[in-house]
Amino acid sequence: MGISVGVLGPVELRRDEVLVPLAGAPQRVLLARLALAGGRSVPVAELIEALWEGEPPDNAMGNLHSYVSRLRRCTGGEALRREPGGYRLDLPDGAVDAERAERLAATARGQESAAAAVTLGEALALWRGDPLSDVADRMAFAPEVARLGELRRHLREEWLDRLLASGAAAEALPEIEALAVAEPLRERAQSLLMRGLHATGRTPEALAVARTYRKRIADEHGIDPSPAMAELQRRILADDPGLRVPARSGPETPVRSGLERPVRSGLERPVRSGPKTAGLIGAPTRHSPAAAGAFSRDTGAAGSSTPRVAGEDAWRPGGEGAGVVAGMAGAAGDAAGGGSRRRVDRFFGRREEIAAVRAALAGGAVTTLVGPGGVGKTRIVREMLGGGELVVELAERSVPEDVAAAVAGALGMRAAPGGGVAALAERLGSMPAVLVLDNCEHLLDAVRALAGELVARCPGLRVLATSRHRLDVAGERVLRIGPLPADDQVALFCDRAALLRADFPDDSRTRELAAEICGLVDGLPLAVELAARRESVFGLAHLRDRLGAGLNVLEPARGGDRATAVSATVEWSYRLLDPASQRMLDRLAVCRGGFGLDALPYFQEDAEPLLAELVDASLVVADPPRYRLLETVRHVGLGHLGPDGERQAREAHARWMLATAAELVDGARRRDPRTYPAMRRELPNLQEALAWLGAGDDGARMAAMLAVVGSDSPDPGLTEQLARCAPERVETESDALRAVAAGTGEWLRGHLPEADRLLTAALDRLPRDHRLRWGALLIRISNGMFAGRPEPVRQDAERMATDTHAPDWARATGICCSALMDAYGGDPAAGTRWLERYAGALDTEHLDGFVPFTRGELSAGADPEGALAWYDRSIAASDRANLIYTGHVARVARAAVLIRLGRTSEAIGACREVLAAVRAANMTAQVWTMIRLSAELLAGLGDTQTAAALVAAADGDPMAPVVMGPDRDRMAGIRTAAATAPPCGGGVAGAAELASARLTAYAEEKRTKRAAPHEG
Repeated sequence: MGISVGVLGPVELRRDEVLVPLAGAPQRVLLARLALAGGRSVPVAELIEALWEGEPPDNAMGNLHSYVSRLRRCTGGEALRREPGGYRLDLPDGAVDAERAERLAATARGQESAAAAVTLGEALALWRGDPLSDVADRMAFAPEVARLGELRRHLREEWLDRLLASGAAAEALPEIEALAVAEPLRERAQSLLMRGLHATGRTPEALAVARTYRKRIADEHGIDPSPAMAELQRRILADDPGLRVPARSGPETPVRSGLERPVRSGLERPVRSGPKTAGLIGAPTRHSPAAAGAFSRDTGAAGSSTPRVAGEDAWRPGGEGAGVVAGMAGAAGDAAGGGSRRRVDRFFGRREEIAAVRAALAGGAVTTLVGPGGVGKTRIVREMLGGGELVVELAERSVPEDVAAAVAGALGMRAAPGGGVAALAERLGSMPAVLVLDNCEHLLDAVRALAGELVARCPGLRVLATSRHRLDVAGERVLRIGPLPADDQVALFCDRAALLRADFPDDSRTRELAAEICGLVDGLPLAVELAARRESVFGLAHLRDRLGAGLNVLEPARGGDRATAVSATVEWSYRLLDPASQRMLDRLAVCRGGFGLDALPYFQEDAEPLLAELVDASLVVADPPRYRLLETVRHVGLGHLGPDGERQAREAHARWMLATAAELVDGARRRDPRTYPAMRRELPNLQEALAWLGAGDDGARMAAMLAVVGSDSPDPGLTEQLARCAPERVETESDALRAVAAGTGEWLRGHLPEADRLLTAALDRLPRDHRLRWGALLIRISNGMFAGRPEPVRQDAERMATDTHAPDWARATGICCSALMDAYGGDPAAGTRWLERYAGALDTEHLDGFVPFTRGELSAGADPEGALAWYDRSIAASDRANLIYTGHVARVARAAVLIRLGRTSEAIGACREVLAAVRAANMTAQVWTMIRLSAELLAGLGDTQTAAALVAAADGDPMAPVVMGPDRDRMAGIRTAAATAPPCGGGVAGAAELASARLTAYAEEKRTKRAAPHEG
């Protein structure tokens, strides 16, 4: 029975060449994930992640088994196999179409050009559309979608290259032209076009391609083409015979041989080679003086000047020198501020957005760019215009009648007489044309009516609108424009700041601060540019701090309008809302980090319709199931509330967060793996509510709940906030809860005596049946471990073991901590006996990884290889439950065993990675442990001076954990080996930086040695 899987298009399964229908998305996701594993076993956790993307149902394992069963019935036989920890799809070689494409590509590399072109055509024919198109929205497939998309582009370029090399330039040229249009910034595509044009006797056009490409990448990226492109241009100018391959003789083979599904550039109609492909934006075919804007001239190196009609075949946006509304708009576009007027400052990014706009315009009559004010909608349109479009700016128009009048004026008409729209439609006629309506949000009804009527009457018309709200025209394609990607934000900021300050630095610290500044203004291009203007006044660090306190620093000193001030852009959109939506927006402004639909009832009943209006108005960003206000919108909304309104909004927000915190505690008790991602998702809101609630009873309750949950998934900001909750005295239950919170924060920060004091005071005050008491007891046990106090740990572990209110995993953790104190004191056998005493309470590996971690620690001295296996089990169990703390503790222990086994290369890599991870989580005790382990590793490498300095730094810091058992002898040996080592300043941060730098140097040294050629 032959099984094959297709991923180069929608996911499909075939059995004996017969298509097998798949019941639904879960089967396609499973099949694709297994097929792309290349015959390897895929862990259950990865399959669950692919199916539910971080939010699995309660019965995820049961559902997975059900889906696998159904898929096994589709595959038949034994193709889908159960393996330890996962599943594997056992397929014959070449049964996955992506593998076949890669093999054909490898075969082509060893063939001569004509045969290789046929082979590559066969590879391209395997694509049935975009790879994994019906599951491409899943994050699990993002790398494969990108890889297969790039493979497709590479194969297409290689196929066209081989066609040119085999003498088929004339046949290949139409496809090369389509590729060059689709990939205007891809150098190989432009090089292929140059070669194809030159080979078919169109040398002036080939040289024009080189000039256009050079200008394009210089304008957009400030770089020059590669030396290879310059060399190709030189060879064309010299008429190098090697570039003119004789046309092949014999029967003509269709250039699409083996490519029944040609790769398209997003256009519906084919592009013909020859003189009628000069323009990229459709234009009229008649010649008239008024149509001058619709023609381009070939002005190659030979100085020819032959008129050519722009794009009779298809409407294709973005072309150079092309016209659109010629015959009647010709010169009017310039008079109206049309597409030929371009800003001279550099433009950054937005290539995907521009490509999406072009594709949408090619296939639809009305396209609207929707996004918040300042996001750069107008600039995107201006960058993609070719010069002959009819551009109508509506920002300064104020009444509905102005819309038709503005279009009439751009067409060169004194007015829109008689029927208004009918007159405009008669003037436009049926010829291809593009009408750009910019800034439509305040005249939506009039724009909707005009655009709908014009596209109904003018079959060749395309309308491109920019607005903060969609037009709601029939057939409208809406493209939502978001902030710039992070790299482009920083590039834009630095470019604009450098214009105002000649000595603006260009280094990593500058880019780091610029990234923080851009994040504070949401990456909106307008706000980024305004912030860059203020850099020369305040400097980077002060500008960042001022923006953190509010956006007033960006406001103009005098006046300002919605094109030049951040708050004015928001206010403009805000005034277009009805009062109920305005109130809703203002209340939501207290949310930080977004919100879900579950939050809405706390702010207003029946709020979903209002939320929909806010999303439509681009004031709320929708990424279901999450929604968020940009920081610029939040600041303006908070300014509208007033003292009473803000108090009411924050009370509603606090009620929502208190309920959320209670749900998180319940999830933590169950070790629900969704708990910690949910906490990280809502962390900004939780911290905001905690700060507002302050020292009251609700604030104390929230702080304690966040401490119990957050101890397993520490966040540096929350840790510091919890540490500030310490009460002056512990007299009431609220005092005790604040002491639990502060004690947890101090434990995470490494202030062990203070943590013990606070936690002990809290436990003395809290009732024995309090729902958070077990959490405080568990944290005190952990604190006692790092303080090296075995007897208090043992006593607390016994209390925990008999606490009926504590969850099973917490009792097991307490028992294990007591056993670990024996192991760290040098008597692992006693720890093993202690575990045997409580063996019935330790079946918790399905909940977390602390029991296997403990077994690894107990066996590390006698059986280090076995200990590594235990640590791996611990890390896997912790990762399944999203437990950062336990996972990092197991990684620390694993690094220690690698050092003592002498597996130096692995140990260096592990120490570097784990040190960075525990620093990022602000786990101070583990940071010091990793610094000591790094010292042990460096001493073994002969770097005794650095090792001794690191040990001395740990000895001198009271926050470093106590060294016990055999570790005392190891550290003592390092100290005496280099008693004169220079001190290491900077506390834990300085010691960590030193350790990391030395480990990185040794890793680089080993890499260089491996890469060096062997001498023989």
